[in-house]
Amino acid sequence: MSKLKDRILESAWELFREKGYEKVSLRAIAEHAGTTVGNLTYHYPQKEDLLLAMQISTQGEILARVGNIPETPEAILEELHSLAADAEERMLERSFYFKSLFQLAEDLPSLRDNIGKSHELCYKIYLQRFEILQKAGFMREDIPDTTFYNLTSAIVLCFSCWLMARQKFSGKIVEVSIAAVNRDLIFLCLTPKGRDLWQKLAERERTA
Repeated sequence: MSKLKDRILESAWELFREKGYEKVSLRAIAEHAGTTVGNLTYHYPQKEDLLLAMQISTQGEILARVGNIPETPEAILEELHSLAADAEERMLERSFYFKSLFQLAEDLPSLRDNIGKSHELCYKIYLQRFEILQKAGFMREDIPDTTFYNLTSAIVLCFSCWLMARQKFSGKIVEVSIAAVNRDLIFLCLTPKGRDLWQKLAERERTA
């Protein structure tokens, strides 16, 4: 990616976060990036293309964060525990992005397809780790495979559903920490050994 293209995308991130996707024009983004509308549209013909680029960038961040499976079951549990909080923080910070993404995806197949790819990527990341944890005795063996598949689907989808609900409703249900919900779902499937480590991770986070 060229420096100008990077700069345009960075400007879009900043302006969308500050003013909201709907209120920012291509001209405003070009001026913020120190370029012309013509140069901007050469790289991003439509404003929606900026959102698609952000989506691809976010997928890259996910892979950079969890692209490699940790070497030990203990390290996998630690990764999953921190990943829940990281995901919640990122979604709150970029709520404008996810809100616009969900709205525009109804009419734009490219965005909709990429959302599906993101879900599949996250599903694979969690399921691979759950399978390793189960073999290592950290997740319960009495849970059927279908339950693990459903658990994985629930974890992947709950973040999106939670954020959409926060944007439309108020009350105790939507004010809950989705990281805590995510962690509780995993906790229910852990063995005593896994739960002991999970609780130690929570305590370490509280006292950090």
